[in-house]
Formats: sequence, structure tokens, C-alpha cells
Amino acid sequence: MRASAGGRHVSGAERIILPQELDHVMTQMTTRARSRSLQPDHIVVSVERIDGGSIRHMRALDVVMVAVPHALNGRSTAAAVLQQAGVSSIAVEAAVREISRGPSPSGGNMRGAMIMDAATGARLEPDHARGVRASRFDWSPEAAVRIDGLLTTAGLTHFRTREALALATKVAHGPGVVAELCWSDEPEYLAGYVSSLATGYVRISCMKQQGDPSGGRVFFVRSALTDLAELVRFLEKQAVLITETGTVHHYKDNNISCPTTPMQRDSQCAAAVVDLGNRPEKQGSGKIRVKAGPAARG
Repeated sequence: MRASAGGRHVSGAERIILPQELDHVMTQMTTRARSRSLQPDHIVVSVERIDGGSIRHMRALDVVMVAVPHALNGRSTAAAVLQQAGVSSIAVEAAVREISRGPSPSGGNMRGAMIMDAATGARLEPDHARGVRASRFDWSPEAAVRIDGLLTTAGLTHFRTREALALATKVAHGPGVVAELCWSDEPEYLAGYVSSLATGYVRISCMKQQGDPSGGRVFFVRSALTDLAELVRFLEKQAVLITETGTVHHYKDNNISCPTTPMQRDSQCAAAVVDLGNRPEKQGSGKIRVKAGPAARG
């Protein structure tokens, strides 16, 4: 499902379901679109049959929740995690700059993601206006119940976190992908995340100022070792069902706390996140995919 108002995207969702669930899920999706504060004037629901045998099953990335008091702290934390995953400081700076100023040629946000060289920061996606859309992913019913319980216990009750975790899990398994950076383009939603097979899904509570409409996502790759066409095919066409959950915990569980001055917060919190440790992930009936175009969220 994709809903828009005046040409602007306002809501999206995607599911992989059994045929008998179609009517119920379509109703859920249209209800979700109409529940937004900005009422859509255009709602499109697309249904596509996929071969159940082609679906890859995956284990969700482990979730680490990092609370920071300010966007500057959040971005320095994100930079540290990205560098731990193998992204250069040059590429980190380029990614933050592009998302902040608007990565599309018009200077606005993109519907899809940027693909960026993890060493040089060069943009590699074929279409700089559209970007690349990660699609065809969902949770199995059993895994959805388990992850909802884990996230709710941790204080994350919004559906957007579960959806972002599913997307990040698929992207992390993409051929040549080093890491992902994302923060929401919704002005009132400040959280974002960094994810990779090495670090898991690191959710950072504040990545921008209240009211800032900028947002987007970047997939960092090793360009010399990546077949870009194969990566795009995987992201857009490969169906993925997450059937196992990882762990969910607050960063304070590791007895790390942020000091009070901005400079101390930036240096200590960034250094602390570098010690998150490696988290290697496992790889992974006819289904119907109900597809959408969600905005960048974390």
C-alpha cells in the first residue's frame, strides 16, 4: 500500500501473506493510510503472487537501543558504529551531509535509498532522484509475535520499529553491503539507526532536531567487490521472511552512561559504542506479497 497527498508520500506498508489473509490485510492497510493526520487523496494497494520456494528465511538482527540527549550526540554515535562496521569517516560525513541537505537532485528527500561507496563516499545508485527501494520482506506470524513482545518490553511500541528492523535485516544480507544509516523524514520523529551484520541494529534515540523534515537512508557497499545490478535485484526482488528473532536490550545494560557536557557525551558515547562487538547473523506454500513504499523510519 502506498498513500499520498498532493503528490507527497504520507503512508506505506508491505506484507508477505497467505492468500486467505488478503482481504483482512488489505483492510488493515487502507485503515492505516486513512489514520494519518495528513489525509491521503490517493491510496494504491498492489498485490503480487510470489513463489513460496523462492523466499529466503532469515534471523533478525540483534537490537541495541542507545539513548542520547541531542542530535549531535546521536550522529557521533552513529559515526562510531558505522566506522566499526567498516565505513570510512569520509563516507560517513558524505552520507550525513547528503541526508541533511536533501539527497535528490531537487534538494528534497528521496523515496528510495542511496547506495554509497563505503570507502570514498561516492554515490552509486543508478537513479539519484528515485534511489533504490528495499522491498519484499516481512515477519513470519510467529516471529512477529515474538519480536513485538521483545520490543514492547524494551519500550518500543510503534510498528515502525518492527518494520525498520525487518528492512535492515534484509539489507544487511545484501551482497556487498557493509552497513546502513537511516533516520526518519517525519519532522516529529527523531530516532534513527545504524545496522550491519557486525553490529546488529543499533537504534539511536535522536538523530535530528525537532521539526526537521530531512531524512533518508544510505546503503554502504564495497564497490570493488559488489555487482551493483545484483545488489539492486536482491534489494528490490528477493523475497525475505524473518522467522527468528534476535535479542533486544538497552545500551545502559552494559553500564555505559553519557556524561553531561556535549564534548564529553560525544567522545565517550561514541567510544563506548565501538565496543558493541560482532554479531554474525544466520542466513537463511505459496505466498502473496502486498507491497508498499514506506517512508524512511527507524
